[in-house]
Amino acid sequence: MFDRWFDSCRWWWCALAGVLLVASFAPFSCATCGWIALVPAWWVITRSERARRQPIRHGYLVGLIYFGGTFWWISNVTAIGAFFLVLYLALYPAIWFLLVVRLIPRPQKGASASVLFHALAAAALWVMLEWWRSWFLTGFNWNELGISQGPSVVFRQLAAFGGVHLISFVLVTVNVLWAEGVLGIVRTLQEKRIVRASLPFAAALFVVAVCFALGWHHLQRPRGATPWSGLTFACIQPNIPQIPYDESKPYIDFQNTETAALERTEKLSLDVVAEKEKPDLLIWPEAMIDEGVFQDRPLNEAVHDICLAYGGYFLLGSQDFDIGGGHKLYNCAYLFTPHGEQYEEYRKTRLVILGEFLPFGDTFPWLRKLVGVGMDFTPGPGPKLFTMKTPPLTFSPLICFEDTLPEVADRAARLGPDFFVTITNDGWYRGWCAAWGVRQHLEHAVFRCVEHDRPMIRCANTGISCVIDRDGTVVSRYADASGGVIDVGGVFRGTLQVYPARGTIYERWGDWIILISALVSVMLGIRFFFRLRAT
Repeated sequence: MFDRWFDSCRWWWCALAGVLLVASFAPFSCATCGWIALVPAWWVITRSERARRQPIRHGYLVGLIYFGGTFWWISNVTAIGAFFLVLYLALYPAIWFLLVVRLIPRPQKGASASVLFHALAAAALWVMLEWWRSWFLTGFNWNELGISQGPSVVFRQLAAFGGVHLISFVLVTVNVLWAEGVLGIVRTLQEKRIVRASLPFAAALFVVAVCFALGWHHLQRPRGATPWSGLTFACIQPNIPQIPYDESKPYIDFQNTETAALERTEKLSLDVVAEKEKPDLLIWPEAMIDEGVFQDRPLNEAVHDICLAYGGYFLLGSQDFDIGGGHKLYNCAYLFTPHGEQYEEYRKTRLVILGEFLPFGDTFPWLRKLVGVGMDFTPGPGPKLFTMKTPPLTFSPLICFEDTLPEVADRAARLGPDFFVTITNDGWYRGWCAAWGVRQHLEHAVFRCVEHDRPMIRCANTGISCVIDRDGTVVSRYADASGGVIDVGGVFRGTLQVYPARGTIYERWGDWIILISALVSVMLGIRFFFRLRAT
């Protein structure tokens, strides 16, 4: 009876799985949905004969809803880019459906002991696909399933043991166990009229309990003693809208727009440095003006005036044009020492596809007009450690979406910083688009703090400027008088308490869960190969 029911409603179950996945991520941020989102998908894969004959179609529907519902906001910048991105990303759930059908034996009724194997195998395949997505075609790792646990202070601590991929592995495992456990309970009620213990359901509860205990144990770790009272800082959130260049709209006065933006940012900064209690660190967000601090005279003069009036450290984002190096363009972070006597430079290492570079854009120039991407940026050589003398602290800068990339933060953490500073723009997204994209960006950033036991200061152009502690908790954020945190401007002041970082298992061993998942996937592939030869 179950099989016929799941078969007739298979498209609705796939749609439900997609909707639950969307609800798992910001702005809904329902962490509970991450634990059950794949339950209806698993029922379709294993109980519907027609879905098993056409797994790619059904998985693709899940993917279209999953990624279309979480990435539609990218259309605010490039509608055609968002369209093709969703079509591409939807392939991953479709491939997972296919691999599950081909590589994992169909669960037999009453064979509860084999369900754990099915759950672990399905989780390994899911993690391998997420890993592939994170680097293939330059990678796009946003909204991996493990990110859904960002709002959960306990379960997100699992990232300290194995990163976001470990959380994804656990979630898929529990989803499969829930799915089989619920069916087992219903079947028992139908056949025997009494509830008998369901091994898969009990196993799911056990896994959740163990993960909760690990997360709680990690939260209780000793902080250690901080040798200083804290770092005082001021983040400038000027709320400058970013207008993509459009040759068809010559009436837009870009020069006056950038002048007004610079004046607003400079005024906010001078008001801060004129105060009696000056911060130790003044921070500007990622480059808001399409000019270089050493190439554009007004921008250079503004920075010079602030440095003269300010006796602290000044971190800002700006572009850098390397004319002598082949007309290369970089997205940079500069740290100026007190009074601007010296500076250090960090060049962004990971660029945004369709935003900072366009594959084959030079080969096919018409693509640039179609997508709206002009000159490509050039990636920098690697992470950088910025050093402050008063107070004696070090930090690693991250630019734009680099705080969503585990490998970039990992390389920066290996330099031994006391904390991270993310400078981002996010001003390309306004209104509803910002409510989705900006909150998703922050939801990813909290995991970098958990993975490396280090806090983070985030300075954004239009929001969200905040402080994240080493447990991934947003302890303070900028808000205007009405409580708005996005599309508002002002100065975010605060004090960062920095404790000695304790190396996490993830920092020492990296993504070990990927190696295990790869081994399991290879074994499934070998098993499938011998089954084909036997037939």
